[in-house]
Amino acid sequence: MNSDGTENNEALHGGFEWVGMFGLGQTTEMVWRCDAMRAGQLYSRTLFDTRQEAEEFARTMRNVEPDQMFNIEVIKASAVWN
Repeated sequence: MNSDGTENNEALHGGFEWVGMFGLGQTTEMVWRCDAMRAGQLYSRTLFDTRQEAEEFARTMRNVEPDQMFNIEVIKASAVWN
């Protein structure tokens, strides 16, 4: 559930957590990847439909996990799955 009370669907694809709008007829060729790094190691990788979702997630996580660094970048969805 999002902070605004709306629900989003989550699924796990190839070791990546996908936070998005599955089942709503939305398709996208680009996704936003948010990597969480701790002590120079990849701690988690989460995929989002929009940059806004990725930035909101990173902002929230910075408050909860201040020892992690977050990197957000856009990638082609085909780089994650076909």
